[in-house]
Amino acid sequence: MNKMSNATYSIIISLAGVLFAALALFAYFSGRNALIFVGMGIFFAVTMAMSSLHARQQAAARAEERAS
Repeated sequence: MNKMSNATYSIIISLAGVLFAALALFAYFSGRNALIFVGMGIFFAVTMAMSSLHARQQAAARAEERAS
């Protein structure tokens, strides 16, 4: 299993937040309000995926620790 550090998950989620903020500002100033919802969907998907992967990695580490 690919092991990423805790900071990696936080950095990916933070970058997704910055991307969403940029997209939301662009949508606001260009009048394309539908882009805000697209950005929210992308941010939500990235956040849930990273949270799930992080939880899976922690569960595997705990199981490995118990087995030792």
